[in-house]
Amino acid sequence: MDKWFQELIKSVAELDESFELRPDHTLREDLDIDSLKMIDVVLGVEEEVGSELPEEALAKLTTVGELYVETQKASAG
Repeated sequence: MDKWFQELIKSVAELDESFELRPDHTLREDLDIDSLKMIDVVLGVEEEVGSELPEEALAKLTTVGELYVETQKASAG
């Protein structure tokens, strides 16, 4: 995962810099990213990649890895 992506997730989830973020961490249960925090994540990602993440894909995301894959798709497309 890109460093900026990890830093964004850690910042929004209010995690310590030394926290080891893994793709299998769940956004809601492991990181306590609720719907309001998810808006901050999405806005940060969209600003970084310069395109919007599809809403239908966002609704299905449960893990950091899934979010990262959608981020990569958005940056490529």
